[in-house]
Order: sequence, then structure tokens, then C-alpha cells
Amino acid sequence: MPTELELCAVSAVIGALLGGAVAYTITHKIDGAELSHVKAAYADDIARINATSAKQLADALAKQQAAEGHVATLEQQYNTEVSQHAKDSLDYRAKLLAGTERVRVRVAGSNCTPGSKSTATPGATDDTAPTFYLPGATAASVIAVVDSADATAAQLRALQQYVKGLQDDGYISK
Repeated sequence: MPTELELCAVSAVIGALLGGAVAYTITHKIDGAELSHVKAAYADDIARINATSAKQLADALAKQQAAEGHVATLEQQYNTEVSQHAKDSLDYRAKLLAGTERVRVRVAGSNCTPGSKSTATPGATDDTAPTFYLPGATAASVIAVVDSADATAAQLRALQQYVKGLQDDGYISK
């Protein structure tokens, strides 16, 4: 039979265990309540951050789509203008060859000797200077050369802008 001292010791141990369990439960509940409160506070912050991020992303996507639409419009306009210019040039050359259009040039001198100079100011109209109409095939060839030179100059400008962009971005040295 257990002695009174042993019973006291066992009851003390059981009491300590029960007290510890109760203390743990109370502490856990208090910590849980504080944790819930902290989670709620941060949940509001996280929700606000997520909403702000979603709005910024939507704004950025809208700007990108607007820019892409603008670029597509410009590209379509450019392609239309290039096609129209090519058509106009071909039509004009055909009219020159057919003789329905003519190209008149001012002649530098009455005898057309090489190296002779006109007294007229460049770009000014001089009604007294002799003029000459180019034959249709010659005029069409001149227009073809001018069109080719225009296209080459445009390609050169685009290449220069591309290289400048690479230099500005630091991909190649200046």
C-alpha cells in the first residue's frame, strides 16, 4: 500500500502535469489569439499590396497594348505610303515612256558643251534659259535612279539610327 508521502508525491506530480497542461493551453490560446490578430493585420497589408500590384500590372499591360497598337498603326501607315509611292513612281514612269508626261530640263548653255555654267541662281526659275525635254525612256531611267537613291538613302539613315541606338545603349563603342 502506498504511503501517504508517496500519494502526496504522485498527487503533486499529477497536479504539476495538470497545471502545466492548463498553463500550456492558456498560453497557446493567448498566443493563438495574438497570432490571429497579427495575421489579420498583415492580411490587410498583403491584400493591399496584392491589389496595388495587380493594378500596376494591369496599367502596364494596358500601356503596352496601347503602344503595340500605335506601332501597328504606324507600320500599316508606313507600308501603305511605301506601296502608294511605288505605284505612283511606276505610273509616272509608264506615262513618261508612253509620252503622256514629259520631263523638261534647263540647259546650261545654248551649245550644251560640257562644263558650261548657267548664270541662273540654282533653284530659281529662269524663263530665259533654254530648256530641253528628255526622251521618255531617258526620263523614266532618271526617275528610276532617283527612286533607287531615295530608297538607299532611307536604308542608310535607318542603319545609322540603329548603330546610334546600339552605341547609346553601350553595346558598341562610339
